[in-house]
Amino acid sequence: LKQPFISINSRGNFPICDVMSGPGKGQGDLDTVELRHGSGASAQIYLFGATLTSYKTPDGVERIFVSPGAIFDGKKAIRGGVPLVFPQFGQPDKAMAQHGFARSSHWSLASLEDNAEGSTALLVLKDSEATRAVWNHAFMLEFVVSLTAASLKMTLRVKNTGDAPFTFQTLLHTYFRIPDIEQVTVRGLGGRTYLDKVKGGKEAQLGPDVELPAFTDRVYIGGKDVVSGNAAKDVTIVHKNGAAPCAICNEGFIAGVAKPIEIVVWNPYAEKSPGDLPPPAFKEFVCVEPGLIGQMKDDFVEMHELPAGADASISQKIIPM
Repeated sequence: LKQPFISINSRGNFPICDVMSGPGKGQGDLDTVELRHGSGASAQIYLFGATLTSYKTPDGVERIFVSPGAIFDGKKAIRGGVPLVFPQFGQPDKAMAQHGFARSSHWSLASLEDNAEGSTALLVLKDSEATRAVWNHAFMLEFVVSLTAASLKMTLRVKNTGDAPFTFQTLLHTYFRIPDIEQVTVRGLGGRTYLDKVKGGKEAQLGPDVELPAFTDRVYIGGKDVVSGNAAKDVTIVHKNGAAPCAICNEGFIAGVAKPIEIVVWNPYAEKSPGDLPPPAFKEFVCVEPGLIGQMKDDFVEMHELPAGADASISQKIIPM
């Protein structure tokens, strides 16, 4: 692992010793980035796939789910954490892997910084002979993870470094750790239309809460939460007893213009759990995934276009409550 530039400044009231962020090793002897904040908050990111696999708040509580059956071989995408979806969502192009190649590529650590505000890592992936073989475009991806005492923010930036526009889809496939899938709801999507990928067709979310009593795979179309009147970028995971473990703020931009974003809500239950997600592990997570997917037509085949030299971004901020 190439040693990155590390800038260390004062942490104010937080002790700087024993908490410095740096490179590390994870399962399968894979290279990782370990973010550590003086408050006790921490995060772990694998360079393989730039997959964030852990976010612990200062109280030591893990907020991110990774499957007990996840494979760490540097080939197969890690099941759980926050896989990065690019340049396609699902598999509209059958010649390319499902959800694209970003989550199964080897990224580089460009910078790592600890300062008074928090700890930030920047990981980079550029087009290569391997990516051009399946998607013949010049690009650069930047994945920025910022950790503070109060929150974790992830931003995936897409830059078109070529001389022609390209179409793309991108998404943060976040697995949130929860006590029991049947005891939580996702709030903040009221009034949106969604594509139901289990039953087929479009539906409207009539109430404020999305419940997941069975296999759920929905794509909520970018728009406004007309039920609560709040901006659609604000989503909350809520326990049925009334507690809200975290709020989630999502944003997307293309060429400097804010865009409505799609939100995927997914849990496979036992019936659709893949081989690296052995039941009953499905009970311990819910996926709430912000994306720039595109216009809904035949399962989002009308992708976004990014002009030459322009950039796009999708971000998710997790605020434990």
